[in-house]
Amino acid sequence: MSNWWAEGDTPVHTDSQVAYAIDAHATFLTMCRQFLMAQKYIYIAAWGMTPLMKLVRGTDQRAGPDGSPEQEALLAELRAEGLQKAEIDFWCANDLTVQAVLGYAVRKRVEVKVLIWSSSEFFSHFDPKAAQEQLAAVGVSCILDDSSHGIRHHPIESLHQKLAVIDGTHAFVGGIDMLIELDGDYDRWDTHFHHYFSPLRSNTDNASPHNWHDAHALIEGPAAADVERNFRQRWNDVVQRKEGDQQPLISEHPLPPPVENTSVVQVARTIPAHTYSFAPEDGIQGIAQLYANALSNAQRFVYLENQYFWTHAYISPLGVGVRLNLKAADSPEMERNVRELAAALRRGASVAIVLPDHPNVGRFFTDAGLARLREQAPDAAAQGRIQAFCLATSSEVAGEQDYRPIYVHAKVAIVDDLWSTVGSANLNNRGMRDDTEMNVATLNPELAHGLRLLLWAEHLGLLREENLVMLARYLGHGRLSPEVAEEAEALLRSLDDTLGDPLVGLRLMTERAQENVRRFKARQPLVGHLLPYLTDEEARQQGLHFHEEHGWVAKHLRFG
Repeated sequence: MSNWWAEGDTPVHTDSQVAYAIDAHATFLTMCRQFLMAQKYIYIAAWGMTPLMKLVRGTDQRAGPDGSPEQEALLAELRAEGLQKAEIDFWCANDLTVQAVLGYAVRKRVEVKVLIWSSSEFFSHFDPKAAQEQLAAVGVSCILDDSSHGIRHHPIESLHQKLAVIDGTHAFVGGIDMLIELDGDYDRWDTHFHHYFSPLRSNTDNASPHNWHDAHALIEGPAAADVERNFRQRWNDVVQRKEGDQQPLISEHPLPPPVENTSVVQVARTIPAHTYSFAPEDGIQGIAQLYANALSNAQRFVYLENQYFWTHAYISPLGVGVRLNLKAADSPEMERNVRELAAALRRGASVAIVLPDHPNVGRFFTDAGLARLREQAPDAAAQGRIQAFCLATSSEVAGEQDYRPIYVHAKVAIVDDLWSTVGSANLNNRGMRDDTEMNVATLNPELAHGLRLLLWAEHLGLLREENLVMLARYLGHGRLSPEVAEEAEALLRSLDDTLGDPLVGLRLMTERAQENVRRFKARQPLVGHLLPYLTDEEARQQGLHFHEEHGWVAKHLRFG
């Protein structure tokens, strides 16, 4: 029997349910509702946080004037999701910022604790102290976790988990922080459609932030307790280490009741060495175990979405001059992942990966990782069974078509439409060993298949945005009327006819990416978001401008 799981840290569950959410529009909407319905406690651990950002925007917050059919439909939906009158009144009357929503929970006498990475000022993307003060102003207990500091740590180690626990029964794990970066760019809130411009994403510092593609998961049942245990261990470790900190320790809570489900579920984490006292001396590499085991089981296809694909450890905090400053050490976990992928390719499998055209650092490292994979499976590369894509959006600007890259931040893996994982861990040394991370993995064909269909439908532009939202709610076990559920089932059947066979779907993605290159060159609108991920040499062969920091799409970027 195949082994898919990590050993030595967290149990494997058959009594828990997982639902996947694509992009922050869907994630934050569900998260906000859960925060408002909390009765006992909310625990949040974040890489970064902007307390003044809106979790819910536009017609999701208020659909129309009081009494209008649109607003009445929204109120009915909120009631169906379980919100009480006071919570619905708050929803309709206030900006649903992180600060406001957590402050409302505190006023309900819900215990709210937030653990934020105390990032270095040298390369921080937000202001941790300001976030702490803004949360404290509404009664939230917030600690800045400096456990990654010190000479024994990786030079750019970060506390990268993005998780939340509500009343012990629900837990969120994934890649999305409640964050807008300091200059107003890279607002994590974005929709399935990734509009080139959107007034819902404008802010005082940036009228048009970069688009952002990401993924998250909602866990219900006893597996949620593993997320809570991780938070409790981290919180208590920091409090006990800081002698002057008067924050109370967190006690263990009873396990939540089981949820009848067909999934096998495991929460796994990466905990670096020398970071927390609860971890073994060499740290915890549960996520690396998950990937290695799952990839070794692949028979037909592997689909990945990730911010990076590095086989070497990136040390410099600067994102420039990478080729000249290549001071790297081998990353054994990623070396194994590449070996397992190559072995799957030699067994006849296909591999597809979606990457950002312009990662914040280390594009050359990703290019080198892809080259290593192709070198280890040359026949598969020659047969087109290794495909790499990036994402972009387009719009008419000043009378001509313009293009913007979509930042791929999702950390998704799907193997043979059987096993899937979503979390915070990147495919590099940091995700596998050197940063604090958390993923959830499931063995459930229906869930893995549905996740793939939803992602590919978004990237290919096969559905209107409202249908993508409806289908996402259906696949995520959202409450839908019988009529809407029936429509969602019909959409799913239609998608399955087109994309159900992953190899047929992969050919469609490859064709669409190439078609969009032609559209890009001809200054025509893109169909969907797919483009090929091109190296420097590949871009120049096609007559496209390439820059190490920005890839090949970003030359045409216009900032608002």
